[in-house]
Amino acid sequence: MRKYCSVLYDGYYPCFPCLHHPLESELPASVEESAAVDDDNGGIGIFEFFQGKNIFITGATGLLGKAYVNGRKEGLILEKPLIMGENGRKVEIDDDDEMSSSSSSCCSFSRVDLADEISLAMKSLSWQGASHHQDYHVTKNLKRLGLERADIFGWYNTYHLTKAMCEMVLNEIRGDVPVLIIRPSVIESSYKEPFPGWIQGNRMFDPVIISYGKGQLPAFLADPQVNMDIIPIDMVVNSTIAAIAKHGIVHKPELNVYHVASGVVNPLRFYEFFEILHDYFSSTPLSKIKNISKIKYFTSFDDFSEYTRDVISKCNEMGDGAADQIDGKMLQKLGKQSKKAKVAYAEQLCKMYKFLGFFEGRFDTGNTQKLLKEMSKVEQLNFEVDATNIDWRKYLLEIHIPGLRKHVLNNTRTSE
Repeated sequence: MRKYCSVLYDGYYPCFPCLHHPLESELPASVEESAAVDDDNGGIGIFEFFQGKNIFITGATGLLGKAYVNGRKEGLILEKPLIMGENGRKVEIDDDDEMSSSSSSCCSFSRVDLADEISLAMKSLSWQGASHHQDYHVTKNLKRLGLERADIFGWYNTYHLTKAMCEMVLNEIRGDVPVLIIRPSVIESSYKEPFPGWIQGNRMFDPVIISYGKGQLPAFLADPQVNMDIIPIDMVVNSTIAAIAKHGIVHKPELNVYHVASGVVNPLRFYEFFEILHDYFSSTPLSKIKNISKIKYFTSFDDFSEYTRDVISKCNEMGDGAADQIDGKMLQKLGKQSKKAKVAYAEQLCKMYKFLGFFEGRFDTGNTQKLLKEMSKVEQLNFEVDATNIDWRKYLLEIHIPGLRKHVLNNTRTSE
């Protein structure tokens, strides 16, 4: 349906020429009929806006924000820009307050001073006297410092904190330049384009899926009723393209924020997610284990850790007979090391995703829904942005997990 010219590159800046508007003869009959009924809605004018334009992209995620820049706020989180100095705690800052001082702010937590944070990071480097043989320790200490600072100001990790800082700077220095911030939730593989299930790299929720499919993640730190907000990558791209066209045509000197998320309009709860995974991996596991057990949920990390160690130990004991027959001590030692590594990895995963398992915020997508209504039928077909169309069971069973196995795991099956 959609046609692209070849991609051009200018140094580190990939350049994507405009999209080709499909001819009427290229559209299915059903779409032609819908478009005829939809004559009153000329749409946003996406194809017309991009005609003859080259769009420069500064990096893999250079144009994208992150919905979790909102930090630990709860309830319905609106599509509002961050104010310079705003922290990520639960109490939102009043726009009229203008962050006059940390003491007079409407919340009791410290404001984020970007200059102070940069200075602190630079001082940390100078204190450690960075050299080649100390690179590992310098990196480790900077990561620890970043997590500490993020926690102080109400963000879950350094990534979210620095993304939030970037938004604050953009809002502060933009002047009369129109700025558009796209905040996706957790991005997963494509729904339709360039083809269903397209994905690059083992990231986002995929390490959890893979570990569970190998039988190495018997439990998870989460409230099973909490919504896990995921969105396919092509819906993020399409929303970005449509929003750029809409605001590019108007060209008003304003900042607009779009949440591209599914949690409000088409929620998927953790218990539903893991039930779907269980159904899939029970018939097609990623390893030679006989069966995949249903996930067990914990609110305490210590309880989770103890349960995980017990389950993985029992799985390892199944191979002890072979170890006794062949060598004795060497294989038993390797088995203990393997068990320890598996437990450590499971613990690391749950620490990493814990904030999602208990996240009490919901991302308002009012601007994205309005964008959808303003699109013509042809634009809606060419640029799928409606998350309500996703059947999560079908998406995970028939699109995402098969795509993960094909493009990331190369259809391999481990022996573990």
